[in-house]
Amino acid sequence: MFKAFWISMVVLGLSQGPNPVTEHNTWAAYGGSPDQIRYSSLRQINRENVSKLEVAWSYDTAETGGLQTQPVIVDGVLYAYTPTHKTFALRAATGEHLWTFDPAITGRGPNRGVMYWANGNDKRVFAAVDQYVYALDAQTGKTIPTFGENGRVDLRRDLDRDPTGQSVRLTSPGVVYKDTFIIGGRVAEALPSSPGYIRSYDVRTGMLRWT
Repeated sequence: MFKAFWISMVVLGLSQGPNPVTEHNTWAAYGGSPDQIRYSSLRQINRENVSKLEVAWSYDTAETGGLQTQPVIVDGVLYAYTPTHKTFALRAATGEHLWTFDPAITGRGPNRGVMYWANGNDKRVFAAVDQYVYALDAQTGKTIPTFGENGRVDLRRDLDRDPTGQSVRLTSPGVVYKDTFIIGGRVAEALPSSPGYIRSYDVRTGMLRWT
């Protein structure tokens, strides 16, 4: 159940933060911003009024199971995962459900957040499920068919070996930089295992940029 994440994220600003000259007033990426310092410089909630906070809304995914994840909020919309790794969007101010993306794959375990990219009216959420990364239209939750193969890239590919024998999972989101996203991944800890390559993909086409 998600309880007023917008409020809980802003409360983080009460802790000792970085240089106050730097503005950290959004939470559009894992860890708050690309530098992932988990800090907000917003001042509406402070030490004097934090004890008076009340739950503004809650959202029940209607699923069971644990999940390590952190929502992001962009332009007033919250994007997050369910325990089975469905991606959903809510109106951050009210908790109104906007959409849910079901990849028809049941994921379990850590999935710590989505990646977000926008250029004009082209706004995308990149969501990892098992060995895939999906490109979703941020407004509708539909896959973008021109990205990768039918809206997704397979992380088992581009590893210089037979993809059918590889195991790669994106348990933590990567970093969006300009028109690419850069990712690592979780691989097996014992031999034989897939290589732990760092890879960059084009946000529009899903093509591998570099390894």
